[in-house]
Amino acid sequence: MAIQARPDVQQGLRAASPALVMLGRAGYAAKGIVYVVMGALAAKVALGSGGKTTDTRGAIGVIGDGPMGTIALVAIGVGLLGYMLWRLIAAATDAEGEGDEPTKLVVRGAQAGRGIAYGVLGVQALRALGGDDVGSQGAAARHWTARLLDMPFGRALVVGVGLGVLGYAAYQLYRAFSDKARKHLDLAQAGPTQATWIVRLGRFGIAARGVVFAMIGVFLVRAGLQGDSGEAGGIAQSLQALGNASYGRLVLGAVAFGLIAYGVYQLATARYRHMRAVG
Repeated sequence: MAIQARPDVQQGLRAASPALVMLGRAGYAAKGIVYVVMGALAAKVALGSGGKTTDTRGAIGVIGDGPMGTIALVAIGVGLLGYMLWRLIAAATDAEGEGDEPTKLVVRGAQAGRGIAYGVLGVQALRALGGDDVGSQGAAARHWTARLLDMPFGRALVVGVGLGVLGYAAYQLYRAFSDKARKHLDLAQAGPTQATWIVRLGRFGIAARGVVFAMIGVFLVRAGLQGDSGEAGGIAQSLQALGNASYGRLVLGAVAFGLIAYGVYQLATARYRHMRAVG
């Protein structure tokens, strides 16, 4: 059931709506920049011109070390926190019109969870301003995998989480080959040529992201089956594994440019997405 706010609260939310939507758009732009940097670093590895395979936290560190790093970190941190706020309110009020059926409530819950995850990344971007080490997703994955393994039925829990991640990866691949890359976007303003390329880049990027999450799921399933948290990994480990596979440079290059495409797609989403804070 959608959360119904009191009339006075609803009026306050409507008044704040433009600011919340602006923050949400800033969050999409911040996501886009992080993915472009992450993909560009991996592409350099694939092309043999330096670079490194890293994750979103590593990309934050690279951004902070770059030109105008302090300003960039503030913008990304605030943007991602704004994205979290908009996601939470949109999920609670059903601003995107998903509905109140059980399956749709799961979708809204997942959207809220995604917002929280990027909000945590925003906090890490702001922490980096003080020189704090934001760590890596791989280390975090191994830490939480170890904690799950210590619980009753820990191996089964880790395998279950891994299968869940594989399911999410499969859904991303489905999105890539369906028309969902266009969903929520008002591309009439973009013009036909630009709209076509936004959708193409979105599909390519979503597919690449699906491949990366599939690798993360495989790592988790393997960690559960072997009872070894050291088998778990994040985006960086996924990219490394892809680079070490047969035709590794080609595979890594394709995924790396896909991550860049996903970043560009997020930047386009910041501009063209239908967004409102209250349903």
